[in-house]
Amino acid sequence: MVASTEHSTPIPIETKKGMIEKNLSNINLLDAMENSDSCPLCYLWLKSERRYLEYLLTNEVTMDPGFRERILSAKGFCNRHMHLLYKTAQGVGTEDGLGYGLYLQSIVGEVSQELESLPLQINGRAARKGITIWGRKRKQAITQLAKEVSKVYQGKRCCPVCEFLWSSDQMNLHTLLQMLDEKDFREGFKSSGVLCLPHFVSAIEMVSRSDLKNPAEVARSLIDLEVGLLKRLGKLLSEFIRKQDWEFREEPQGPEVKANSLALGILVGVEGLYSYGLKAHIPLGFKEGQYRLLLAKEE
Repeated sequence: MVASTEHSTPIPIETKKGMIEKNLSNINLLDAMENSDSCPLCYLWLKSERRYLEYLLTNEVTMDPGFRERILSAKGFCNRHMHLLYKTAQGVGTEDGLGYGLYLQSIVGEVSQELESLPLQINGRAARKGITIWGRKRKQAITQLAKEVSKVYQGKRCCPVCEFLWSSDQMNLHTLLQMLDEKDFREGFKSSGVLCLPHFVSAIEMVSRSDLKNPAEVARSLIDLEVGLLKRLGKLLSEFIRKQDWEFREEPQGPEVKANSLALGILVGVEGLYSYGLKAHIPLGFKEGQYRLLLAKEE
């Protein structure tokens, strides 16, 4: 439930990014800027992800038939969030994995039922009506069968967690642009702000379809910010690489020791950013025996 902003009173505050009025619409973003030296939108992405995963394991959600339908439509969660949800379920206060088990039960049952109901004919004898795997059209029939199997696996919508994170991220981006529309904040953020490249691109794309008062100035400030950030990052990487030489290894270490991790965060953002809906397939040609899932067959 979102708190009402009807009676909220803006509070002018001086942040490290400039003067801005703090209210319920921007408080999370301002807190992220104050508490993180990296991309504030990435900071909020991870924070939202952690909290939402914990929320999904509460009885309120696991017993909700409406959310259960969303899970079944997506055929579960993406690779990342299936694993993260499992780790979260092993934590304290998660009903000993009951919620996670209920999700898995629904997903396994749905996938099993849909695979079993696939239309299939073998050697001309109808196992199930529909696809005929026989004769001259056998290759096309198998190709069609592969498409149907892929549909069963992929589902009809993206991972519910990714869907939530994307929606939250769009709101945070919109809030940032509204803040950048004010000159004082824009100047402060341009000189000391941080945005990863994925969020920078998303911000520019949103500017192009926004109703900002100063879209050109906002876009220019974002580009200046990113160019300056990348140039500083390039210098740190050069210094880091230089000090790997035996001739300079005895020099005192400086901020360049974090160059690799900083570059990682700037170039691609936090782990899992914008990877919604992706599910990992076993690569073609994977050697038999390298990857096995052994299931005990029911007698």
